[in-house]
Amino acid sequence: MMLSDGHISQRSPKSNARFVFAQSGKPEKREYFNLVLSLMLPFCTIGYVPYSKFWKDSRHNVEYSSISLTTMQLPCFIELRSIWYLDKVKIVPSNITDLLTPIALAHWIMGDGSKHNEGLHLSVYSFSKSDVDLLVSALTNKFNLSCSLHNTDKGSRIYINKSSTNILRPLIVEHFVPSMKYKLGI
Repeated sequence: MMLSDGHISQRSPKSNARFVFAQSGKPEKREYFNLVLSLMLPFCTIGYVPYSKFWKDSRHNVEYSSISLTTMQLPCFIELRSIWYLDKVKIVPSNITDLLTPIALAHWIMGDGSKHNEGLHLSVYSFSKSDVDLLVSALTNKFNLSCSLHNTDKGSRIYINKSSTNILRPLIVEHFVPSMKYKLGI
């Protein structure tokens, strides 16, 4: 989740930290959000209710929504923050190859993946070039996926080539919620 829409906030160096996960409120993302909520609920206060926000762009007459969850401030998130942040900037940990499991890859794709032709894009806009290189290396070396970088005006995206989708699908499909399987071409 940290490779996509998750982040860890800490108010001060002496305070505990909390995990925050936010996505657009589109109906097709709700099932995935509920999965993340079920996984993170033990770290939330009893009776926790996620935050929903709705707003309207009056210039274009378009309505938007988002949904987010925030855990309690806990010591366990301080340790995770030390791995995923450097000087308050989110980074890719140097041991990402060890951390990137099929479950983690499934969450990354459900959160920030998109089907592109017969392949798959992974958004990595917030990461540095060296962090993106670490991610490509992990995908290539650990999972034997053929990857390349596609540059856009927002930054780079990792492209998993269509030749690798037959390797990728069996690794992660069991970890996908049904509403997100379209990203795998299923």
